[in-house]
Amino acid sequence: MQRRHIFAIAAGSLAAPSILHAQSVAIPQPRASIPDAMTADGRFTGFMEMLQRSGVINTLRGAGDFTVFAPTNAGIDSIPANIRAGLMPTPTNSNPSGIGDQQALMALCNLHIVDGIHPVSSFNTPNTALRSRNGTGLRVEQTQERTYRLVLADAVGPGVGGLNFARPATILVPAVMAGNGIILPIDTALLK
Repeated sequence: MQRRHIFAIAAGSLAAPSILHAQSVAIPQPRASIPDAMTADGRFTGFMEMLQRSGVINTLRGAGDFTVFAPTNAGIDSIPANIRAGLMPTPTNSNPSGIGDQQALMALCNLHIVDGIHPVSSFNTPNTALRSRNGTGLRVEQTQERTYRLVLADAVGPGVGGLNFARPATILVPAVMAGNGIILPIDTALLK
């Protein structure tokens, strides 16, 4: 009876994404590359499609080390439909190849990637500055509730889709360790 109760609690805790608190531990996938670990996790199919279409997935299969702030499927769904359609169109009569704005898609993917491994334990100050692979400054802010928000530090220029506002993202749990880096799930895609 006690074993069933433990499994019920564990299953219930996996049902909804959790906000990352300081004591969270990453799930190790030590031999898997970041894309393989993301695929095994199952929360990142939308972001994986973006990585594949942009070609950035090949970088994440490399030696690393990388930190990927990976939007969950709900985070990808938070991207306005017209921007998603411009980045990853479906084949139509006017666009039979279904190829969108490749440079913008690469920029968006690289916005979510930082060189080096930055586990949550490294965010031990109220604001930690990072630089994404597309050159944009990022900042991890620790809240009073001991959760972490990821914001754009460089909110200049129109960027993807003509938007010019920072959309903060909350870092979720569990994080995932891979052989060439760490994956920190976020609840919304960053747009610049």
